[in-house]
Amino acid sequence: MPCFFLYFFLLGLDLLGSSAKVIGGCTAGTLLGDDTNPIAALMIGILATVLLQSSSTTTSIVVSLVGSEAIPTRQAIYMVMGANIGTSVTNTIVAMGQMGDGDQLERAFSGATVHDMFNFLTVAILLPVEAATGYLYRLTEVMVSEESVSEGEKW
Repeated sequence: MPCFFLYFFLLGLDLLGSSAKVIGGCTAGTLLGDDTNPIAALMIGILATVLLQSSSTTTSIVVSLVGSEAIPTRQAIYMVMGANIGTSVTNTIVAMGQMGDGDQLERAFSGATVHDMFNFLTVAILLPVEAATGYLYRLTEVMVSEESVSEGEKW
């Protein structure tokens, strides 16, 4: 039974990614132009996650857009960082759902705050490092350097 639901979850993500490619794929690459603006890409990731209420969905869409070469990898790195920050809105909304019980609200809100601080500090450290050195981009190049797919080949 869990495999049944997992299948439909993955199917839904695939359909969402395919529709994102169809709707915005042609213009997604030109959204930021040839220049990679880290703050603009970060804000796009935050906005997409706030609208979709799921950092996993946003990340899946970004990965599928990179796979279809609609957006470059450098921009996608910053968008995924933005997705991590955008998920802070979701956990704050969930924490506020506990307003009926003061003790429960306090515990939920403190858990959400710890999660938020972890995401904010991670991005505050990695964003300048990536912008200055391109460390994460180079790391992804090394990870997929030997992977190549010819025309008509399947993964």
